[in-house]
Amino acid sequence: VRIHHFYKAALPWFDAIHVLATSNRRFFLQDSSLETGCQNIHEVPAWDLRRLTIRKTNENAPFVSSSLKERPLMRLLRQLVDSFPLNILIGDGGLIYILTGYLKARRLIKQEGITHVFSTFRPYSDHIIGYLLKGRFPEVYWIADFRDLHVDPVRKNTLCPPFQRWCNRQILRRTDLVTTVSEGLKREIQKLAPRVRVLRNGIGELSEEDQRPVKKFARFTISYTGALYTGKSDPGPLLEVIHNLLEDETLPASQTDLCYAGPTWLIWDTFIKKYGLDKITNNLGYLSRAEALAIQEKSHINLLLTWSTGNLKGVLTGKLFEYLAADTPILALINGPSDPELAGILSRCDRGAAFSSQSPGQKEQMRSFILEAFGQWKEELEDTPKKQPDYLKPYTWQVMMEQFIKELP
Repeated sequence: VRIHHFYKAALPWFDAIHVLATSNRRFFLQDSSLETGCQNIHEVPAWDLRRLTIRKTNENAPFVSSSLKERPLMRLLRQLVDSFPLNILIGDGGLIYILTGYLKARRLIKQEGITHVFSTFRPYSDHIIGYLLKGRFPEVYWIADFRDLHVDPVRKNTLCPPFQRWCNRQILRRTDLVTTVSEGLKREIQKLAPRVRVLRNGIGELSEEDQRPVKKFARFTISYTGALYTGKSDPGPLLEVIHNLLEDETLPASQTDLCYAGPTWLIWDTFIKKYGLDKITNNLGYLSRAEALAIQEKSHINLLLTWSTGNLKGVLTGKLFEYLAADTPILALINGPSDPELAGILSRCDRGAAFSSQSPGQKEQMRSFILEAFGQWKEELEDTPKKQPDYLKPYTWQVMMEQFIKELP
């Protein structure tokens, strides 16, 4: 989603944009809402673990289920694939993609007079191509982008982190600029790269169709759309509050829905059963992006789950900006210490509030937040059009890209 918005927002600023894409896109289900209409897509063959583990279903999903991923052996295998050198050999893209992509990009730079290269993680193979191109064409301006940390101290997703960070330093020292999504991630990446800038995930411009009146769900609905990460995403404190509101009948069960849409429905069900909320839960499983966005618009509260530690804050996923665009109140639940960056964005945009699992009184505050939204739902008489107020403009891709481009040579 990030690269889709980056491409669309950058298009007016360049004479032409050429895109390298793996041949894997032929074999996986594509989301039509992310079509760019790009005429300069150059397909590169890829033989990686994702391609090798594909199974022939309607969704062409990898055979590894979310529950299987959490088993000790599978976690070890995932750490291996995310770590140097296996992430280059069989990780997303793989060695064939890196070598073939480099040769194709080298030819394009010579033929088309390309001046800037933008690579994004994940996959890391794109950064390897960028590294090779920068070595061959020092005059080309290379921007390496990180949506997530390659070596995540919370998720512990790699083996031998000191060695992985050393590899990152060797690669990123060739960059002209590294971009990432938050100030929290910037602080971590500054330990690896000479020049780092925040380029947030942003909000796309609303079309006329997007500004149509939205018909909200008939029942008061709290929704979560997305994946759950075991040990990181924890909806438990909120579900406990909802359970208590139903128990004392402050929140009528007959008028309340909990909606989930995402690939980790089995994990969600575990939480739901723990807090006895089966009767008000609507588990929709995996949906297309367009269907998930529609749920966000129709809900009365969108739940955002994130995490932080004393050393790592600012885990601001693209989900936050989807929620901002949905014009629906956001309840952000942080598993860990409070995150001033997230709380500041929600406050400036007047779109909700952030609650930390370590903050005293957070359950009472969530209770008040839910009841306020419930009161507003009872008073709603008609559908209202979505809006993009002035205070959201700094977070739109158009505004962010204009500022970003002006800083480039």
